[in-house]
Amino acid sequence: MMLPREGTMADKIKVRVQEHRNVFIHNDLANAAFYFKQRISERLKNGDHEGVGLEMMACLTMIAFAVEAKFNFLGHRLVAKWDERAPYLDKVRRVTKHLGVAFDDKTRPYKSVRDLKDFRDTLAHGKPLELRTDKEIVTTHEELEKRGYLTADWQKRLTEQFVNDAFDDMEAIWRDLLARSNLAIFDTLTSGGSSITFIESVA
Repeated sequence: MMLPREGTMADKIKVRVQEHRNVFIHNDLANAAFYFKQRISERLKNGDHEGVGLEMMACLTMIAFAVEAKFNFLGHRLVAKWDERAPYLDKVRRVTKHLGVAFDDKTRPYKSVRDLKDFRDTLAHGKPLELRTDKEIVTTHEELEKRGYLTADWQKRLTEQFVNDAFDDMEAIWRDLLARSNLAIFDTLTSGGSSITFIESVA
C-alpha cells in the first residue's frame, strides 16, 4: 500500500481492505500425525520405550481427526447439502458413494477408518469400565505375569504396526479420493491473499 506523499504513518486514512482465506485444518492434523509417527519410529529404533504409548495415543488421535477432516473437506467441496456434524461414518459413506468407491470396513484401508473412529470415540467419551472375573484356569507363572489384566481393549491399538497401518491407509484413501474428485493438490492447501487500497486521508 502506498501512502499519499505528504502523509505519515501516524496519520488517519480511509482504506479498503480485501482479504480471502481458505483454512483447511486437515493439513495441520495430518502434519501432527506425521510428526508423532516419525518420532515414534525413531524412538523405538533407538530402544527408547518410555512413554511411547502416550505418543501413540496422540498420533492415532491425530490420524482419526485428520481422516474426518479430509472427508469434511471433500464433502464440503463435492457433496450437495453437506453436513459436517453428521456421524463420522455417515460422512465417509456419503463421500465414497459420491466418488464411486465401495466402502468396505471389513478390509483395509477402510477397516482402519472404523478402527480409528472407535479408538477416538473411546478416548473422547472417557466412560468408566468396571469388570469382574472369577474363574479357574490352568496356566504357568510366566503366562500369569503376562496377563495384562489392567490393560483396556483400546490399549491393544498402541502398537507401531497399527500406527503405521492407520497412517498409510489414511494416505492411500486420500490419494485415491483426491484423484477421483478431479481436485488439484493446490485446492486442498491453506491459502489466502489480501490487498489494501487507499481511499482518502481523514482529518
